[in-house]
Amino acid sequence: MHWADVIAEDMAKRGEKHIIATGITPSGPIHIGNMREILTGDLVARAARERGLDATLIYIGDTFDPLRRVYPFLPPEYSQYVGMPLSEIPCPCSSHSSYAEHFLEPFLKSLQTLGIDAEVLLSHEMYRKKMYSEAARRVIENRERIREILTEVSGRELPPDWFPYIPRCSACGRLNTTTATGYSHPFVSYRCKCGHEGKADIRTDGGKLPWRVDWPSRWWFLNVTVEPFGKDHAAAGGSYDTASRIVREVFGREPPYPVVYEWIQLKGKGAMSSSKGIAISAVEMLKMTPPEVLRYLVARTKPFRHIDFDPGMGILNLVDDYERAERIYFGLESGEELEDIKRAYELSLVDPSRRPERPLAVPYRHLVTLVQIKPSFEEILKTVKRTELSGGNLTEEDTERIRQRAEAARYWLDRYAPESLKITLYEEPPERAVKELDEEAVEALEVMREALLRIPWDAEEIHNTVYEASRAHGIDPRKTFQAFYLIFLGSRRGPRLGYFLSTMRRAEVLRRIERALEMVRSHGKG
Repeated sequence: MHWADVIAEDMAKRGEKHIIATGITPSGPIHIGNMREILTGDLVARAARERGLDATLIYIGDTFDPLRRVYPFLPPEYSQYVGMPLSEIPCPCSSHSSYAEHFLEPFLKSLQTLGIDAEVLLSHEMYRKKMYSEAARRVIENRERIREILTEVSGRELPPDWFPYIPRCSACGRLNTTTATGYSHPFVSYRCKCGHEGKADIRTDGGKLPWRVDWPSRWWFLNVTVEPFGKDHAAAGGSYDTASRIVREVFGREPPYPVVYEWIQLKGKGAMSSSKGIAISAVEMLKMTPPEVLRYLVARTKPFRHIDFDPGMGILNLVDDYERAERIYFGLESGEELEDIKRAYELSLVDPSRRPERPLAVPYRHLVTLVQIKPSFEEILKTVKRTELSGGNLTEEDTERIRQRAEAARYWLDRYAPESLKITLYEEPPERAVKELDEEAVEALEVMREALLRIPWDAEEIHNTVYEASRAHGIDPRKTFQAFYLIFLGSRRGPRLGYFLSTMRRAEVLRRIERALEMVRSHGKG
């Protein structure tokens, strides 16, 4: 059984109505490591709904959190905003209402692209709308019990002046420079390092709760029953353990079902972190892969397993895996763990309401080649139409799918592809490459000139013919591959040969072989 279905089964034992909460502090570009959380929540929500449960997914943007420091991607002048809520800091590009919106807006658009149906809540608005009002009162009035819980569970001694509420200075706007000096409901008196003294109204956005009490508070007033979160919160004595005690003993309810997930690690650099500049943003990922592939990246891997992400060759391998899952789903290929693979594919669909029909299967690797050798999208379409991939017909949906994937392939090639995958198709066999053809390579071309003459002109047939004809004449097929790459690309390596040659007309391929053989003869070879 797929991991999302296992969780949904457990949810069914706990009741029919569920709130699944996810969230992030938008302090920088929201990367695919962060995206794992909301995608995990979405996959669980889909599995739960399919079981007949009433499941709502919410996404909380912690926009009322303070800017902690000047991150590497920010100009030095942002030092003046350290300690202020992200919702109150100017946008770095001046196009959004705030710093928080600058990073949230493209991320929220990506949720639509991924087919994630989530109710979005912003913490600065939640405080302003008095959603925290009663929770803040309970927390402050039970502060001694909460202090005991935090000390017992985390093992840390809290400072004598610890208070479970952080006033926001009405003079300088900071949250990190105030100290609570007294409480008389609904006001917390405070003193700020800027010299100002004042009172913060806990019923609104006069301040905020610290994370370890904020989390159980929102569980309570939002009725959260399930929450995915990173392994750092799940450590013994960590924030989930303390929040669980607080929500039970202060708010009188059970903590949500925990779905702990591992990190997505960037190959060679470790866990992704926007603040350290080690990240691929979710928006960036969606520019180089179809959205269903990003969904599949998370759907195929159990949450407790880390994911190694490689934006180079790893992207091709990931899309290969997705395309294989698609073939397995539609019964075109067999493999191990079929049911889990089929289920992961199903959960990867952007629109779960549509009964899946097998889409036009133009491999991503093939498009990586096409965008390099065809000057326009129209030429790419013409090539696809005359191959066995389309059967000669393309629907509007097919055309749009090819367009999106071609744009993604081009974007990936320009920014992340290894140099070994970048090709140049020469109009004539390069002189230097022809000189590299030895006797076996020349013989291979002579054999292929005859072998390709009358076969069906499609990728698989070409591929099989190269192997069969080469072996029938005692030629190492690798030598035949090298010969083709040399006369077309001027290199000994290249894309999948069957697909590559099928992008050209048979007559052009045969002409190129003959021209290369003429050049060999003129050099006295063969």
